[in-house]
Amino acid sequence: MERPIHRFLHLIFALGTLHLLVLLTLEAQRYFQIRHNAAVAQVRLEQLEQRNQKLSDALQVAADPHYREGLVRQMGYVHKDELLFLRTPPTAAPPNP
Repeated sequence: MERPIHRFLHLIFALGTLHLLVLLTLEAQRYFQIRHNAAVAQVRLEQLEQRNQKLSDALQVAADPHYREGLVRQMGYVHKDELLFLRTPPTAAPPNP
Protein backbone atom coordinates (compact mmCIF):
# COMPACT_ATOMS: atom_id res chain seq x y z
CA MET A 1 0.00 0.00 0.00
CA GLU A 2 1.33 3.37 -1.03
CA ARG A 3 1.23 6.17 1.46
CA PRO A 4 -0.29 9.52 0.43
CA ILE A 5 2.99 11.35 1.03
CA HIS A 6 4.69 9.16 -1.58
CA ARG A 7 2.11 10.15 -4.20
CA PHE A 8 2.75 13.80 -3.42
CA LEU A 9 6.53 13.29 -3.68
CA HIS A 10 6.11 11.50 -7.01
CA LEU A 11 4.00 14.39 -8.27
CA ILE A 12 6.63 16.91 -7.15
CA PHE A 13 9.36 14.84 -8.83
CA ALA A 14 7.37 14.61 -12.09
CA LEU A 15 6.67 18.35 -12.09
CA GLY A 16 10.32 19.11 -11.36
CA THR A 17 11.43 16.85 -14.20
CA LEU A 18 8.97 18.48 -16.58
CA HIS A 19 10.18 21.93 -15.49
CA LEU A 20 13.79 20.86 -16.09
CA LEU A 21 12.95 19.64 -19.61
CA VAL A 22 11.20 22.91 -20.45
CA LEU A 23 14.18 24.93 -19.19
CA LEU A 24 16.64 22.78 -21.15
CA THR A 25 14.57 23.24 -24.31
CA LEU A 26 14.47 27.00 -23.86
CA GLU A 27 18.21 27.15 -23.23
CA ALA A 28 18.89 25.05 -26.33
CA GLN A 29 16.75 27.40 -28.43
CA ARG A 30 18.57 30.41 -27.00
CA TYR A 31 21.95 28.78 -27.67
CA PHE A 32 21.13 28.15 -31.35
CA GLN A 33 19.69 31.65 -31.75
CA ILE A 34 22.86 33.19 -30.30
CA ARG A 35 25.02 31.03 -32.59
CA HIS A 36 22.98 32.18 -35.59
CA ASN A 37 23.24 35.84 -34.54
CA ALA A 38 27.00 35.45 -34.07
CA ALA A 39 27.35 33.95 -37.55
CA VAL A 40 25.33 36.81 -39.07
CA ALA A 41 27.44 39.34 -37.19
CA GLN A 42 30.64 37.65 -38.41
CA VAL A 43 29.49 37.86 -42.04
CA ARG A 44 28.55 41.52 -41.57
CA LEU A 45 31.94 42.22 -39.98
CA GLU A 46 33.74 40.66 -42.93
CA GLN A 47 31.68 42.76 -45.36
CA LEU A 48 32.47 45.92 -43.42
CA GLU A 49 36.18 45.05 -43.32
CA GLN A 50 36.18 44.57 -47.11
CA ARG A 51 34.40 47.90 -47.57
CA ASN A 52 36.85 49.56 -45.20
CA GLN A 53 39.77 48.15 -47.20
CA LYS A 54 38.29 49.45 -50.47
CA LEU A 55 37.82 52.89 -48.94
CA SER A 56 41.38 52.86 -47.59
CA ASP A 57 42.65 51.98 -51.06
CA ALA A 58 40.58 54.80 -52.56
CA LEU A 59 42.03 57.23 -50.01
CA GLN A 60 45.56 56.16 -50.87
CA VAL A 61 44.88 56.68 -54.56
CA ALA A 62 43.27 60.06 -53.89
CA ALA A 63 46.29 61.13 -51.81
CA ASP A 64 48.52 60.89 -54.89
CA PRO A 65 49.10 64.44 -56.23
CA HIS A 66 49.37 63.21 -59.84
CA TYR A 67 45.97 61.53 -59.59
CA ARG A 68 44.36 64.68 -58.19
CA GLU A 69 45.97 66.82 -60.87
CA GLY A 70 44.63 64.47 -63.54
CA LEU A 71 41.11 64.76 -62.13
CA VAL A 72 41.32 68.55 -62.01
CA ARG A 73 42.63 68.70 -65.58
CA GLN A 74 39.77 66.49 -66.75
CA MET A 75 37.42 69.12 -65.35
CA GLY A 76 39.14 71.75 -67.50
CA TYR A 77 41.32 73.55 -64.96
CA VAL A 78 44.81 74.74 -65.89
CA HIS A 79 47.72 76.36 -64.08
CA LYS A 80 48.07 80.15 -64.06
CA ASP A 81 50.69 80.22 -66.80
CA GLU A 82 48.98 77.69 -69.10
CA LEU A 83 46.52 78.28 -71.91
CA LEU A 84 43.54 76.11 -72.56
CA PHE A 85 42.98 75.15 -76.18
CA LEU A 86 39.57 73.75 -76.96
CA ARG A 87 39.47 71.18 -79.67
CA THR A 88 36.46 71.44 -81.91
CA PRO A 89 35.52 68.58 -84.12
CA PRO A 90 36.32 69.25 -87.77
CA THR A 91 33.35 70.27 -89.82
CA ALA A 92 32.57 68.52 -93.05
CA ALA A 93 34.13 70.29 -96.04
CA PRO A 94 31.63 71.64 -98.53
CA PRO A 95 31.42 69.59 -101.69
CA ASN A 96 33.46 70.91 -104.66
CA PRO A 97 31.29 71.86 -107.65
